[in-house]
Amino acid sequence: MRSIATVTIRARPVDWAALALLAYEIPSILFSQYRANSVGASEVVALSVLVYFAARLMMRTPLRAAWLAALLGLCGAWLAYVGIHQFLLGTEHLAAAGLTDFVAFRALFIHPVSEWVSGENFTLLLLTLPFACAAGIHLVWRLRLFTKKRAGFGLLALSPAACIVAVLLLSLSRSVFWSTLFFFVAASGLMAAYRVVTLRAASFLLAGCCGALLLVLACEAWLYPGIFRAYAGRHVSQTRSTEGRIETWSQSLKLAHGHLAWGVGSSNAALFLLSAADEEETTGFTSRVFSLPIQLLLEKGLIGFACYSAFLVALGWEFHRRMRLNVPAAAGSNSAAVNTKRKAPARNNPYEQKRLQTESAHRAMKCIFAAGFAAVLLRELTYSSLLEHTLTLALALTLAALMCAPARPDDLKIGPV
Repeated sequence: MRSIATVTIRARPVDWAALALLAYEIPSILFSQYRANSVGASEVVALSVLVYFAARLMMRTPLRAAWLAALLGLCGAWLAYVGIHQFLLGTEHLAAAGLTDFVAFRALFIHPVSEWVSGENFTLLLLTLPFACAAGIHLVWRLRLFTKKRAGFGLLALSPAACIVAVLLLSLSRSVFWSTLFFFVAASGLMAAYRVVTLRAASFLLAGCCGALLLVLACEAWLYPGIFRAYAGRHVSQTRSTEGRIETWSQSLKLAHGHLAWGVGSSNAALFLLSAADEEETTGFTSRVFSLPIQLLLEKGLIGFACYSAFLVALGWEFHRRMRLNVPAAAGSNSAAVNTKRKAPARNNPYEQKRLQTESAHRAMKCIFAAGFAAVLLRELTYSSLLEHTLTLALALTLAALMCAPARPDDLKIGPV
């Protein structure tokens, strides 16, 4: 009997949790207070979950993940280039009019894509940052561009990420700034925690990233002093924004208390916040909830909140399980970090060294993807943009799929039929 290759794919708990997100949208439409809005939001979730499974099934090798990251990173760099050009034009117009307070006019500098708002545009850029960093790190790692003789090529590989960081610092948003800083801290910490690199190497990496971040900020502050004051001081617009967010969160929690099980329905938060506001109250801060957890609680109720929380828990567990599985030797160490279940690779075996180098590069990328996903969630604590557009949610779920991908395709079983 002729033998042919068959492929069996194992579904992990995180995959079932992603399917639960999709299954939740069907009854949620029936319980929605205004179904017309919820249908469009359900389409966003459905398309994004499909993108997640496509990434899980197709991006199963380090090279494929690196190519996808490079493509998305270059797209982010192009958006960053457009943003820098728009910022320069905006500041020139303000300077010609004799205005120097950038914080009061920050929404006029970088225009988002059509039908988006400025905050969503910066969330999109923050989502592309881990892809650009992962592609650059993979190229640096595989080609060994971290040596002194090849440092210039290494910097060139990371230039798209530097361009994105420059625009994120031009956002004049403290939440975007701290999320960007958290991304580099989390990426270095995860690499050290899972023995992708040594603790010393992770410390140097973090110091270099923070130094580059401060250098970019110092250059921008030197050109435009108002940028530094935006992060160092407390302006009237920032104080009003904080007070408005707190009031919106309080009002959202009150509305969620009346719709505990299923919520008011997807994309109905703004409608209910506007209808619940008094005539004397300002409605400038009620166009959105400005917090993803509170948005989930208000729009999707306790059931939907539990589904999304279960997905995050399963995602974190799957990432941890994958990173703990077959841990190779940490970069720069001898054999102290080698898994006891596997012998140390022979130093004189070129094939084994190449395989170990490829696996380590993939593990480094997964740490970057996980740090990027966590940074976006940190940003969403004081903003709510992931569920507004298919692109933002699809990119976030792509990060989720790539961060829990196997270091080797051990989910595939090939055997005779």
